[in-house]
Amino acid sequence: MKFLKYSVFFKKYGEYLLLGLMDSKYIPIFEIMNTIGIIGCGWLGIPLGKALLQKGYAVHGTRRSEKGIQLIKQNGISAFQLEVLPNKVSGDLSFFSGVDSLLISIPPERKKDPSSFVPKIKSLLKIIQGSGIQRLLFLSSSSVYGKSAGVFNENTIPTPETQSAKALYEVEQMIMNCNIPSMVVRLGGLIGEDRNPIVHLQDRKISNPKGSVNFVHQIDAINGISALIELTKGNGIYNLVSPHHPTRKEYYTFIADKLKFPKPKFEKEQALVRVINGEKIVADTTFDYNVNNLLI
Repeated sequence: MKFLKYSVFFKKYGEYLLLGLMDSKYIPIFEIMNTIGIIGCGWLGIPLGKALLQKGYAVHGTRRSEKGIQLIKQNGISAFQLEVLPNKVSGDLSFFSGVDSLLISIPPERKKDPSSFVPKIKSLLKIIQGSGIQRLLFLSSSSVYGKSAGVFNENTIPTPETQSAKALYEVEQMIMNCNIPSMVVRLGGLIGEDRNPIVHLQDRKISNPKGSVNFVHQIDAINGISALIELTKGNGIYNLVSPHHPTRKEYYTFIADKLKFPKPKFEKEQALVRVINGEKIVADTTFDYNVNNLLI
């Protein structure tokens, strides 16, 4: 930081703090640090938070359990124990203080009734709309497009089929219609070095072997979301899905060999080819896919 003689006062202008001098001119001293809040700071939220810290943001993160809180703290993120319930938000509500942009990263609970997800977000929005939060990002899923064959982009009208996908789509509409500038990010299936759906497909025949995968690597999810946070004038919907769409047979055969798993077995079915297009984010931001080949 610069120290200038004859300073008179400070003034905020946009994202900068300006120093007023005796001749009435303003000189930018430093960029004001924005605070990002992440509700549901877990497998994706923690590395995302670390990436945002490196970019100069302050980051608040929430988890429900004490164990989760300790994990957030270990990664240098300001931790707040908070739980979003269908009728209230309980815990440390000071989390919301000073947050400029809020990222909601909590999915419907598949093992429980996904219908509770919508009232949870309603209770959360009541608090958000009464806070000073200036921007809202919601992590949704490409599952809202349904299971039909075709190529889907952000202009496609979703036709969700599962209960969790229907809940996500209803929440998307709530988010986009609230009185805060908002963005919805539809993520493909999340994969990473320590996360892959093949783990749960052992001893099962994998369906639709000639269909396409629609995944996004953790690295690209982090970089893509970061780019959207930096797109301060941006609103609307963005798909975040790898441009590489190998067949399910190609992908799972490759990943089983890579991870030293037994060779997978597949159903004998006609192909249902479903491709989610994730190129809009590349056109609108500085982001590009790093893991653009899923077979490496």
